[in-house]
Parts: sequence; structure tokens; C-alpha cells
Amino acid sequence: MILIIGGEAQGKRAFAEEKWAQSLNISEKIKDRGGISWIRGGLASWETFLQGAYVCEFHLFIRRLLAADPSLHAPSGIQGGRKRKSGCCLPDRHGLVSKLLAACPDRVLVTNEIGYGIVPLDPFEREYREETGRICCLLAAEAKEVWRVSCGLGQRIK
Repeated sequence: MILIIGGEAQGKRAFAEEKWAQSLNISEKIKDRGGISWIRGGLASWETFLQGAYVCEFHLFIRRLLAADPSLHAPSGIQGGRKRKSGCCLPDRHGLVSKLLAACPDRVLVTNEIGYGIVPLDPFEREYREETGRICCLLAAEAKEVWRVSCGLGQRIK
């Protein structure tokens, strides 16, 4: 797996398309379709996200897990049984990471870094930032490559 992190609107997906399109022999397809067909974590179902080779908005996927979004259709073991006062249903982090890696080990996963800045007053928002960070740490430990993108420029950090 390749994990790409960075701030909002920093060119993470465009960086991924440029970086891996030629090595995956899909550069012509990318030109024809106007880009890689990305699975979006804010919209996709559990099964669609799990099988996607190019997935983005992972942070929104985690948000949906924490909020126990019924449209996600996540398995109950993953969706979380530990309910907090904040309203979060904490997911099984290790189970989630294992399933993501087993389903599509060669995926390119793009996520926003959401842990910087002012700490939110809302308990759910704090929990969301914390869980997303912890899950991304587990993914980074297992990833073949980790890249940070800022202003469209990628820096390999693993």
C-alpha cells in the first residue's frame, strides 16, 4: 500500500496520478478519462471502499465509521462497539487496518492531515481527529511507501 497524506487541497490526488500512472501502464487511460477513477471515502460503501485500488478521503471514511453512518454498511465488528459520551463508536483499529491491507494490498490511499490547528470544542470532533491519526499511524507502519504532499510537491517519508 502507498499512503499519501497532506493538508486540504494540496494536490495529493494529482501527485499520485503523475507519480504512479506510468509505472502502472495506465497513462493513456488517465488521459482518456481525465484522471484515475477514485473511490471517495465520504460517499462509498464499505465494500466499494474496501476493494478500491485508488481511494481518497480516507479521513471522511473514518468519520463515517465513528458516526456509525448506516449508508456505509460496515460490519458491526469494525463499525465499533465502544460508544463514547461524545457519540463516537470507536472502531476496531487493528481489524480495520488488516481488512484494508488484505482486500487490496497494492492500493493508493489518500487522506487529509486533520490533527493540526486549534483543538475543537466539540467532543466528537476531537475524537474524530484522534482516531483518524491513530489509524493512519497503523497504516503508515504497514505501508510500503508513505508520502507527504504540500503545494503539489511530494516528499517520501517512508
